[in-house]
Amino acid sequence: MKYGLSLLALCIAATALTSGEYSSAYMAVGLNTTTHNPKTTTHNPNTTTPSPNTTTHSPNTTTSRPKTTVTTPIPSPTPPTNMAVGRYNFSKDGKVCIMVEMAIGIRVNTSKVNGTFIVQQNKTTVSGECGDKASTIRIVFSEGQFTLKFRNNETIKKVYVEYVDYDLTYAFKTGESNDYSGKNDSLELFSVEPGHSYSCQAETVYMGDGVSLDLTHNKFQAFDFKNNEFGPPEVCKADQHDYRVAIVVGIILIILIVIVVIAYLISRKRRSDGYQSL
Repeated sequence: MKYGLSLLALCIAATALTSGEYSSAYMAVGLNTTTHNPKTTTHNPNTTTPSPNTTTHSPNTTTSRPKTTVTTPIPSPTPPTNMAVGRYNFSKDGKVCIMVEMAIGIRVNTSKVNGTFIVQQNKTTVSGECGDKASTIRIVFSEGQFTLKFRNNETIKKVYVEYVDYDLTYAFKTGESNDYSGKNDSLELFSVEPGHSYSCQAETVYMGDGVSLDLTHNKFQAFDFKNNEFGPPEVCKADQHDYRVAIVVGIILIILIVIVVIAYLISRKRRSDGYQSL
């Protein structure tokens, strides 16, 4: 009996407490009308864009230069060629002062070298000077040069070459390039009258030290041109016809003929004298 009353009391107490909590909660909800605004703080996104690393590393532009070792070519003779006539003129202010036509060979004949260097017109350039009393023409080629200086001597009324000179660097033998030079200032070389041209089929000018200039098919003139053409030619002595030998031979033949005729007449006379009439 005693235990049953105790259990009943506990049940009633628990029911009362439960009812009170629900009432309190209900009253609290009804009375608390304050509306709490939700927290609307918006966090801006982190828009900081990290700058890319734009540091450009310059490429290593150091270029190693290739090794440019230059091999010096071995000097050797040029291919053989024939003597060819070249035409070399020099003018000033449109007026010709020197005209030259000839084949030029520089011949070297020594104990070590024996050969001829031939000047080729298509590999030359021409320079010079023009004057009233003296004019010069210079024929230049890669191996050297050749010069003629003309003099107009009004005292003796002659035009002639005052001097000839040359320079040559050439290998007449493979691997042996040598320098040659010389000057010939013989008086009145190739002399002609003013207004005339000099002509010769072949002529050799000795330059010293075993070197000679072989000039063939020569024709040249300086000063006193008419219509920029060669004047009347004066032929060199070598090309002049020498009739003296023919005259001597003719005289000898005539003498022989006369001697034969006289001998015949004498012989005939003797035969006729040997016969006597009976």
